[in-house]
Amino acid sequence: MHTTSRVIAALLLVTGLLFAATAPAQKVVVNGDMWLKSSPEIRKAFLVGAGNMIAMEKAYASKKGTAQPAVGTMAAKAVEGMTLDQVSQRITRWYEANPQRRDVPVMGVIWIDLVKPAAPAGQ
Repeated sequence: MHTTSRVIAALLLVTGLLFAATAPAQKVVVNGDMWLKSSPEIRKAFLVGAGNMIAMEKAYASKKGTAQPAVGTMAAKAVEGMTLDQVSQRITRWYEANPQRRDVPVMGVIWIDLVKPAAPAGQ
């Protein structure tokens, strides 16, 4: 395992433990304020977690013989060829360009700025 992978894995574990310890019954939605206050490593850990959820949904659909999740498929295609740093920087730039919209969840920014523009017309 690369050092970067180990660091991200450790950050995911620590982040998960912190959320579990501080808010076991709360629904935590990461928005622009939280994103901009986070370190680049935490931002990448968030993106790894989101990517893992997409991969898990895809694997589940394959196992059950159901259609691939449309949103996950679209998101994966939108970031294809991009690094975690590039995706992170794109999200950061969106929040910086839209300071009045810091309440928008990070997953919303991914949809608005990455997925929707890459989607075929009509989707």
